[in-house]
Amino acid sequence: MARWQSLAARFSRPGPSPDDHPAGLGTFAGVFTPTVLTILGAIMYLRLGWVVGNAGLLGAIIIILLAHLITVSTGLSVASIATNTRVGAGG
Repeated sequence: MARWQSLAARFSRPGPSPDDHPAGLGTFAGVFTPTVLTILGAIMYLRLGWVVGNAGLLGAIIIILLAHLITVSTGLSVASIATNTRVGAGG
């Protein structure tokens, strides 16, 4: 009997220990970065040619800096709301 138990112990996989926690992405990588990349992709790269053509190079740089400022503040606000708000029951 002991022989079968040692053989079974050799081929069985240990389960997860109670101390193991799944590693999450965190606030920066999970919330802030995707939000900023989505907003920057839509504002800056899809409309950049139109902005430069209508506002000129200096005006386009100013508009891009303002859009970046708004994007960063929006991303920080979304990250703050997502991490500090208690999620209630229900859907």
